[in-house]
Parts: sequence; C-alpha cells; structure tokens
Amino acid sequence: MTGVKGIVLLLCTACVIAKSKSDRARTARWISGKALRTIVKDYSDLHAFKNLLKPILIPRMPDTEGNTKVKNYLINQLRALNWHIEEDNFQGMTPYGTKSFTNIIATQDPSKPKKMVLAAHYDSKNITDRTGRAFIGATDSAVPCAILLDMAIQLNCLFEKAQGQKARDITPQIVFFDGEEAYEEWTDTDSIYGARHLAQKWEEGGVLPSVEIFVLLDLIGTSDVHFHNFFPETANAFELLVKKEQHLKKESLLHDNNRILFNTHQFFGGGIEDDHIPFLRRKVPILHLISAPFPSVWHKMTDDETHIDYHRTDDFNKIFRTFVASYLHLDALHNQCRRKKEEL
Repeated sequence: MTGVKGIVLLLCTACVIAKSKSDRARTARWISGKALRTIVKDYSDLHAFKNLLKPILIPRMPDTEGNTKVKNYLINQLRALNWHIEEDNFQGMTPYGTKSFTNIIATQDPSKPKKMVLAAHYDSKNITDRTGRAFIGATDSAVPCAILLDMAIQLNCLFEKAQGQKARDITPQIVFFDGEEAYEEWTDTDSIYGARHLAQKWEEGGVLPSVEIFVLLDLIGTSDVHFHNFFPETANAFELLVKKEQHLKKESLLHDNNRILFNTHQFFGGGIEDDHIPFLRRKVPILHLISAPFPSVWHKMTDDETHIDYHRTDDFNKIFRTFVASYLHLDALHNQCRRKKEEL
C-alpha cells in the first residue's frame, strides 16, 4: 500500500455529499430478510476462507518465485469456477532494473456488456527485517485477495443463474494487480505498475466504458479497520454497504454488533493513492474500500496471520457479499444453489 506521501485526506464530519445521477448503485436490488439470511448462512464458510487465504500468506514481490506461486494459485481457483482468465503480462522499469509483472483479469460472463470490477493487489512490499525474514502483507493485500476469491466461490452458482428479466446485464470481473507496492519511496513512477499498465491498455482498447463501477479492496484484516466514503460519485454504492451492515446487525448476523465498519458520518475527500488512481483519472466510477486511518500493522513485520482478526474479517465478508448480491440482482433463494450449512 501507499507510502506516507501518497496519502491525501480531507476530513469533513457529517458533511452533505452530493449524489451523482450517474451512480449506478441506484439500480441495486434490496434483499429481503430471508434472502439476506440465506446469503450469510448458506454462502459463508469461515473455515474455508482461512484455507483460501493460507497459500497467499507468503512473500510475493513481483518477478519472484513467491509471486508466481500466488499468481498461479489465484488463476487456478478462478479457472476451476469456469471464469474467463486473461493474463496481462508486461515488463516495467523499477529502481532495481526491469521487472516482469502480471495482472490477472477474471470475468464470470464475458458476453455481458457491463462489468462490476472488483480488485485488489496480490504483490507484497519489498521489506525484510534484520534476520532476513521477508514481509508477508496479510492485510496488504493477502486478505483482500482471499475475500475476492471467497466471494467468487460462494456466489458462483448465483452468478451462473443470473438470467432473465430480473437479472442485470452486468458481470463481476475480478482484477488482481501486480506491482502495487513501491520498491523504494512512493512516486508516480515507482508504484502501481500493474494498474498504470492496465488502465492505459483498457483505454486504448476501448474497454473502460464497460466498467460500471470499480471497487478496490486494500488494508483489510485487522481489528482496527474502518471504512469511509472517498468519492461523491459513488456515495450511493457506499451507502448500500452501510445499509447492509445495519440490516445484518438488526438480524444479529454479525460476530460484533457493537462496532461499525462502514462510517457514513465522515467523508474523506481527496482520497488515498492506490491502484484506482489511473482509472479515476480516466473518469471510471471508483469505490475505494481501504481502512482509514491505516491499520496499526501497516508496512510492519507484524502484518502477518497472527494479527488477523478473523471474526471482524468475516463480518466484512458478509457485508461485502450481500452488497455484491444486491448490486448484481442475484436471486439468493435460487433452489439449485442453496446448500445448508451450520451457523458460524
């Protein structure tokens, strides 16, 4: 995640946010209490989530063996779901010479004209301690990658059944960026290598107009995470997350019904530099789900599995999953997809 120089935050408490008419979250479908409980109970598996995460919890700097292992793992997981996989391979100049990078683009249904892009970076930062132990980056950004994998696996049957008049003509598209982290200090040229490359490629290929919303996850997994809205253009999408959290709390479906994850009373203007920036500059609607302030383990060797709060992460998973289901008008009660699980 970004260096300190990459942070620009302007806090306005309880300010009024203008809502853009172009915010497509207005088309989200409200999920009934029964359907919401089904999404949470039938499509949640904390044990499976932990198993999904473990292979990503290794050092994975770009152009290294660990990076390749994680790249292949992510691709194989999504290929097993019959998603269309594209590998965006390129070389970029870094402070340590030319490095090879690969962005992963996985699309559930390429035939649909619109995309809901759900993104995270899968590389880890170039940090080692005095003993030579390499930085893991659990929150930054192994956990967000696992969240996207888990969402795809848990909801895949519903994605496949999303046909007919009630379904939207839009598909989820997962992007795993390589080279988000700076090798040295965060600058315009030493950071977000993958995002800069893909944004230009999509612009030249005429792909950007198909992106209805670009949702970027980062710095998620510890107990001290809090999320705020950064962009008025996607205020309604953020408010949908707020409403889902409130609804889940009312139904007592979260591990912690006292703490708030999504804060609607504060607006962070200016944003935080991250993989979304090249797309934002090209007028793509952005929903940036990053903890602000940053977690206490940010860019420290303690950003590892021992500092993951799995219950709080599971709460985020539940809220995020119902948000995606609402946005895409999924039929949570589809009989062919139901699978009864014990309550977590």
